[in-house]
Amino acid sequence: MIKSKSDGMYMLGKDGEEEKISGPIEVKAIVSSQDKRDDFGRLLEWKNYFGLPIREVLPMGEVDENFAKKYKKRLLSSGFQLKPGKTSWESLLAYLIETPCNNHAYSARQSGWVDGQFVTPDWSIGQYDTPAVYVGDFAGDSLVESGSLLEWQQNIGKYCRGNPIMILAVCTALAAPVIGWTDLESFGIQLVGSSKSGKSTVMKVAASIYSDHTYWETWSSTSNGIESITRARNNMLLCLDEFKQCPAQDIGKIIYHLCNGVSKLRSQQDGALDKRYRWRTIFLSTGELTLEELLLDINQSVSAGQSVRLVEIPVFSQYDAFENTHGFTSAKEFAEYLSASIGKYHGSFIKLWVEALSKLDCPNNEVINEYKSIREQWPWPKNIESQANNVLDKFALLAAAGEIAINLGLLPWHLGEARDALEQVATIWLDDRNSTENSESKKIIKKLTKLINKWRHSLSAKGESHNGTIGFFESESELAWYIPQKLFKSEVIESVAHEYSQTVHYMLQKGWAVSNEGARRTFKVGGERFIKFFPDKICRECGENIDLSHFYPNDNSLNSNAIPDFPFSQSENC
Repeated sequence: MIKSKSDGMYMLGKDGEEEKISGPIEVKAIVSSQDKRDDFGRLLEWKNYFGLPIREVLPMGEVDENFAKKYKKRLLSSGFQLKPGKTSWESLLAYLIETPCNNHAYSARQSGWVDGQFVTPDWSIGQYDTPAVYVGDFAGDSLVESGSLLEWQQNIGKYCRGNPIMILAVCTALAAPVIGWTDLESFGIQLVGSSKSGKSTVMKVAASIYSDHTYWETWSSTSNGIESITRARNNMLLCLDEFKQCPAQDIGKIIYHLCNGVSKLRSQQDGALDKRYRWRTIFLSTGELTLEELLLDINQSVSAGQSVRLVEIPVFSQYDAFENTHGFTSAKEFAEYLSASIGKYHGSFIKLWVEALSKLDCPNNEVINEYKSIREQWPWPKNIESQANNVLDKFALLAAAGEIAINLGLLPWHLGEARDALEQVATIWLDDRNSTENSESKKIIKKLTKLINKWRHSLSAKGESHNGTIGFFESESELAWYIPQKLFKSEVIESVAHEYSQTVHYMLQKGWAVSNEGARRTFKVGGERFIKFFPDKICRECGENIDLSHFYPNDNSLNSNAIPDFPFSQSENC
């Protein structure tokens, strides 16, 4: 029989005397999944040799002989006092398993929101009826807190003002806990710039919202290692430094895996499938190379899906990552000051941020309404191409998180500063991308203009002999080219067959081609099928200057991509 006393646990001996077998340990709650059908355990709290309280869950499903040995080792390594001997441990374990407890807590195998509260491996905060405790494995370091929110605001937060890249990083950190309330998938922000451009300092600023310098990871980790960290960082910022350290052959899969938010299928020793984990997060990455440059090493190109999941931002400010150094003599001195301040003040913000969010009447609606309002205020219409629109929505979410934090008094900025900074970042991203077109559309346009330039001296007039030419042209109200379908298809397809279908569909959609065969999407002349399209129109609408004047020998008004009545800057952006 075990008896609990203030100074420890006692066992009643055969002679009736009490014998102390361990330090104090208590069952604080019965733990289970939210549906009360799984993940049963017991929340234990004990004091170690120095009297420090430690809380952990003893999972009931794993209490066998081997696990009992591991848990005993865990207790001892934490400084728990236990009398040597098999009897002492077996008696204590039986007590911990069997002693009744009326308190109940939810189990959380990942960090993030559980029933109105935010759970991490180190703490839980929020509004709840039933508390939640973290029971998952954790591959990262504990969250570390030093200094107060006010000290963070005075020594770090205020220096973000006037620095769009720093505001971007802070807003990224704040948006991670709220992304799950939107219909946006997980995504990453990649800061791209040369060595010593301030990227790592900016990442430190973002990480200081959560913890100290141990919070960030590097891309050199294995894909399984990154998954473990991401799983533990559900609804939290994931920081990944040194992009170029990731093997080029793995990076594409890792980006998709991070953003798809589902763990890999794995089997247990008995062949049964292991539990799958799901997450929603935002990751912040830094690198000297872009994704395109990294993939060049293995002769691959960036896919459209990758470009909207990993949003790359060049460090564009006056001093690379910094626009305003707030009176410091150099960007180097400014970065050194920030790094020193981050070492002193970190980890206080995230607790107050998630606590403030949990107290809002309807936090998910507030976040959604704010980000949609910001998106509508920005100058880009919602009917632009889907990929650009998707990324702009993500920037709007980051801005919304910043604006809500300003309104709650957590960020020492004026209302509108986060919105304006993210609009500036979005503008830079669009400029770097050269248009609001989808990346597939841009590839099609690039391919078409290349072919127009290639074929412009290889066509004969309609009705003339076609010896030595590949097709023919006619020029009435608009210059039209007729290219044999088989030739067009062979030239358009570079790697996969659907490129042809995609290209012709896009041309018809834009009014750059016409068909007289409906679903075939070709133009039949006699017994032969062609792709009939308008090269001059393509060049005009995309601002391409290709000399086609020889097709208009008698009409100077139509020579070579004749400029329309409005300037190209007002034409449709291709």
